[in-house]
Amino acid sequence: MKPALVLDVSSCMPWCCEDEKTPASEEMLEWAGQGSKLHVPSLWVWEILNVVSVTVKRQRITADHAKEFLAQLGTFNFQIEPPPTVKDLSHLHVLAEQHKLTAYDAAYLELAKRLALPLATINSDLRKAAVAEGIELLG
Repeated sequence: MKPALVLDVSSCMPWCCEDEKTPASEEMLEWAGQGSKLHVPSLWVWEILNVVSVTVKRQRITADHAKEFLAQLGTFNFQIEPPPTVKDLSHLHVLAEQHKLTAYDAAYLELAKRLALPLATINSDLRKAAVAEGIELLG
């Protein structure tokens, strides 16, 4: 089994959309299938549901394919972190502002930093921030 990692939604969608597949995304899918721990912030659940819904609405995938994809995700070893507390907002805001990230992307960055785990993302702004923070990148 490969090591644990923090996984953002951008790295999951190639598993669902054939036209987005890359060797890196296939490697992440293999890791997931082997039972690697996939750490995600609590917002990931809503984010993945939204992206899948939009992908169906845009007719990039069928509703049946979306159901199959979501069922597949349910077989992986996701570790969903609890949401931050109100006391954490200031720290998260500073992290987002420092790297010019959305609050959503800052959640992934903070999680990877706090857990000292590699971050799997194809988001260029998040990748730049991870490098600046000394976080190992995958994908």
